[in-house]
Amino acid sequence: MNIHEYQAKQMMDRYGIPVPEGYPADNIEEVEQIMDLHFPDGKIVVKAQIHSGGRGKAGGVILANTKEEAIEAARKLFGKTLVTKQTGPQGKLVRKVYIEKQSQIEREIYLSLLIDTNVGRHTFVACGEGGTSIEELAETAPEKIIKETIDPSVGFCKDTATNIAERLELNDTNSAELTDILSHMYEMFIQEDCTLIEINPLAICNGHLMALDAKVTLDSDAMFRHKENLELQDLNEEDPLELEASAFGMNYVSLSGNIGCICNGAGLGMSSMDTIYHYGGKPANFMDTGGTITVDKAYKAFEIVSRGENVKGIIVNIFGGIARTDLIAEGIVKAMDELNYEKPVVVRIEGNRAETAHETLKNARIPVILAENCSDAVKKMLKKLEED
Repeated sequence: MNIHEYQAKQMMDRYGIPVPEGYPADNIEEVEQIMDLHFPDGKIVVKAQIHSGGRGKAGGVILANTKEEAIEAARKLFGKTLVTKQTGPQGKLVRKVYIEKQSQIEREIYLSLLIDTNVGRHTFVACGEGGTSIEELAETAPEKIIKETIDPSVGFCKDTATNIAERLELNDTNSAELTDILSHMYEMFIQEDCTLIEINPLAICNGHLMALDAKVTLDSDAMFRHKENLELQDLNEEDPLELEASAFGMNYVSLSGNIGCICNGAGLGMSSMDTIYHYGGKPANFMDTGGTITVDKAYKAFEIVSRGENVKGIIVNIFGGIARTDLIAEGIVKAMDELNYEKPVVVRIEGNRAETAHETLKNARIPVILAENCSDAVKKMLKKLEED
């Protein structure tokens, strides 16, 4: 679960990570109140709050030196659609801004904490060139990237901070501050069940380290331990189809292709998408219905996938272990019938009660193309799309 910058900074502040003074606003009236109460000298930054990096390059970060300039900047941002590398061409609508005190930057550093899946450990990533895309830098100058993994049997230790500080060539004061920041980041990561804490940049301002930008991602599967964090979710920033699927206990992620996918199991879903790519197609989504499924759930899965903006056809790839494939087939046929779905549907079903499922699909009023395996399903879908 992604959260806004201002929420990430509020969380960091609770854990002792230094951040500039700042306040969120939902409208111009709140901007005026914030300026009068907290920033009478007017020297602030107005920052669009959307779930995306690269806001500055897209015009979503504006400096202001007076109250009037701050209000004018907020007017420009409210209701604006920001288009960044992460939003896609459709962009995201700005509904909230963050009013933050200006900082005099002496140096910028990149710093993050994440789980390195290659080694299965928490890993600090740092770089002496903050404010830049760490992904691009990793490709062009990988030697500049600093990585320090954490031994789970030991946890965070000062040696980690010392190694990072030395490579960043920090003075004694900033090295001590970095040790505190890293320690607090690790504590926050564990306590809040984060999947990412990113500070870009971590800047030296007036001789001291401060987090000038922040990105925090929370593990949605751990929300049962942090019900208070559910309030941080901004539904306006979420894909409505993803939210709808989640309400039915299914995992759905929108993609940019034109072939819809319905699978039961994350592994089967990912391998199905890989197969589509392998044969030259592009998946329109990832959909994992989960292990147990009913007729109504299968119906809903089909309905959600069919509503994808670019979907030209749907591949259903099911292996019934726990799941009853006959119920899945019944739900798919019911959905196609009631939704009057006329685009091609290719189904590969094996496992628990597959023979009954095949009979249901063969007798469907709307034709269904049956496939023997995933590769066969993809080939038949691509051929059908070419014919149409």
